Amino acid sequence: MLKKFLSYDNVIKFVVAVSLAFMAFGAKAADFGGKVGIASDNYWRGINMSDGFGYSAGGYLNHDSGIWAGGKLMSMDDSEYMHSYALGYSLELGGADVSIMYQDHNFSMDGVDGWEEVGVYADFDSFAVRYHVGLDDADDYYEISSGLLKYVDVAYGDWDNAGSFWKVSKGFDLLGGEVEVGYVDHENNDDDFADKIQDFDNFYVGYSYRF
Repeated sequence: MLKKFLSYDNVIKFVVAVSLAFMAFGAKAADFGGKVGIASDNYWRGINMSDGFGYSAGGYLNHDSGIWAGGKLMSMDDSEYMHSYALGYSLELGGADVSIMYQDHNFSMDGVDGWEEVGVYADFDSFAVRYHVGLDDADDYYEISSGLLKYVDVAYGDWDNAGSFWKVSKGFDLLGGEVEVGYVDHENNDDDFADKIQDFDNFYVGYSYRF
């Protein structure tokens, strides 16, 4: 699996993009970090990607100029996985922290095509908004999230041709990392509300550690 993830084409594409971007903005300092996690289910954009125990790992580079790059691996069913790469630029605009990005999403399964997209993320402190435009007719996606509620964080997202969702979650510090407990309600679920509450596939718990 790792051999596929670190394939020649993927590594070269990622390294060349990051190197050219950092060279263009000068040899200033850059910070490196990462995140690893496990979860009862891997949810991404409101969809259960693993339908059971899953793991994820990722890393990033932040340049003093505001340019950044990152990569992420997320497990799916049957030992398959999704791997994504991103290149972006962050700035402060009108009191909001804004990131503009290009992303390339891929899958390990033979015959399953990935897609590319460009997006923008804006954090206004009390709430955050992201919007991604799929390239070459790929689906668009947007999400609004907020931590204003006293006890939980909430998010609403919509992905063209894949449905919309609500997510309610809460994070807790533990052993130097974070535990997150949440509930995801996806619009494509045809069951009534009582059935959803009994279906624990809609609930998840995960632990992640940043370094």
